[in-house]
Amino acid sequence: MVNPNRFLQAILLIAIGAGSVRLNADTPHKVTPQAENPTFGDFSQRLDQYLKLRKALPNERTTKRQEQIVDRRHSLAQAIRESRSSAKQGDVFTPEISEQFVRVIRGTLQGASAPNVRKTIRQGEPVAGVHLTVNAAYPEHLPTTTMPPTLLLRLPLLPEKLAYRIVGHDFVLQDTEARLVIDFISAAIP
Repeated sequence: MVNPNRFLQAILLIAIGAGSVRLNADTPHKVTPQAENPTFGDFSQRLDQYLKLRKALPNERTTKRQEQIVDRRHSLAQAIRESRSSAKQGDVFTPEISEQFVRVIRGTLQGASAPNVRKTIRQGEPVAGVHLTVNAAYPEHLPTTTMPPTLLLRLPLLPEKLAYRIVGHDFVLQDTEARLVIDFISAAIP
C-alpha cells in the first residue's frame, strides 16, 4: 500500500526540482530543504531510532488475505508496544521539536494559502472526543486526513510506513503499517 503523504511529498518535491530524494525504508530519510534546521535534525535522529527498533522486529511474509493482514498488523503493533513499553508523549516530539512543528504549522495556517490549507484539513472532519495515547492503536473509525501540500513541504519528509495525521487539533505521527500512534503534539492545530 502506498503511503499517500509520502507519495504526495515525493511528487511535490519533484515538481519543485528539489533533486533526488531517497524514499526507501532501508535507507536514511532526507529532510526537505525548507525543514533543514537543528531541531528537525533531532527529529530525524529520533525517527531513525524508531526505525531501527522497528527493523529489529520479526518481519512476517506479506499476504493478500484480509484476516492475515489484520493478524499481522496486530502482531506488529504488539511487538512495537513491547519494544517501546516505556514510550510516552514527547519522546519523539520533544518540547523543542514540538515548538518548531507548531511554529511551522501555525505559520502555514496564517499565510496567503491558509484558507486552502484549512479546507484540506477539514475534509476529514468532524472529529471530536478522541483521546490519543502513545503506543495505542490509531482509532479505526477516524478518517485519514489529507495533509495539505503547503504544510508537507515545510516539514521533514517521513520514511515509508510513517505518516503525519491531524486528529481534531492534535498533530500525530503514525506508524501506518502497525496503525500505532508513535507520538503527537496536543493542540498544534488552532
